[in-house]
Amino acid sequence: MKRILFIFSMALVSILFLASCKEEVDPILICGSSNPTDEITIIKEMVENIKSSEFEKQNNYVRSGTYKGVRYIYVGSCCATCYWVPVFYTCDGEKVENADFSIVDLEDKVLIYAHETNTCQFEE
Repeated sequence: MKRILFIFSMALVSILFLASCKEEVDPILICGSSNPTDEITIIKEMVENIKSSEFEKQNNYVRSGTYKGVRYIYVGSCCATCYWVPVFYTCDGEKVENADFSIVDLEDKVLIYAHETNTCQFEE
């Protein structure tokens, strides 16, 4: 009887241990960084600019996506009455002149930063 109780106890402990294990999820890397708002200069500057204005806090955000295997970063806006054209940057902070693509062409889009008071709605 003690042996059955011991086996049952060990099985129960094993089940509880396995149920409590969580699978580790790799962080999303943006330009090779898991913390791009602090480590990538161009992104850090974009975030600082957004934080400096109440209007931008509510309407602007930083996002990235890939086009033909290259990751690009841009500041977007959800201001319904504003006219804006996205300016794309590479991970090295170089401005992309005369981009032959637009936001809709980007794949693997990732929201990098939106202020807590931001009113934009993002698709998941």
